[in-house]
Amino acid sequence: MYIPGLLQTENYAYAVIEGHLPDATQDDLGQRVRARMERQAVLAKEHPLELTAIMDEAALRRQVGGPAVMADQLQRLQELANRPHISVQVIPYTFGAHQGMPGGFAMLSFADPKDGEIVYIDSMANDSFLESDADIARYTAVFDNLRAQALSPDDSFALIVRATADLTQELETANALDLSTA
Repeated sequence: MYIPGLLQTENYAYAVIEGHLPDATQDDLGQRVRARMERQAVLAKEHPLELTAIMDEAALRRQVGGPAVMADQLQRLQELANRPHISVQVIPYTFGAHQGMPGGFAMLSFADPKDGEIVYIDSMANDSFLESDADIARYTAVFDNLRAQALSPDDSFALIVRATADLTQELETANALDLSTA
């Protein structure tokens, strides 16, 4: 329901974390945002992490941090979606209910098959790492279903561009209204 952490801008990350942890101190928020930004280095290495991100259209439309923060975030998402090692797919509103709605998760696979796979679930209750064969199989099936239900990467990119244009038009309209009332 929000842009995955590895794809977030700093301001968007701050707004997401502040929204999840409204009682956190400014120092704690800053530390969490810095950690999130540092983790993004895996996308810029010589041999970068391969990332497939699937998100609900709500992640593109919900104005986390306000319109300006969201506009920057959508621009960044477009830049990242053009990288060959990053695949971004969006499940459009028109699809309706889907298996990802109860909450997000990450499937982690490693180059060395001996390392196995891990499912990471970040929730309000706790953070969980699942490693059993049954859990991996269940979440792999859910991920495969979500990928099949989502728009293709090209169609998803087009939707991100439309969401950016819609937000830009909304900002321009708001600015014009502000100027006319001044």
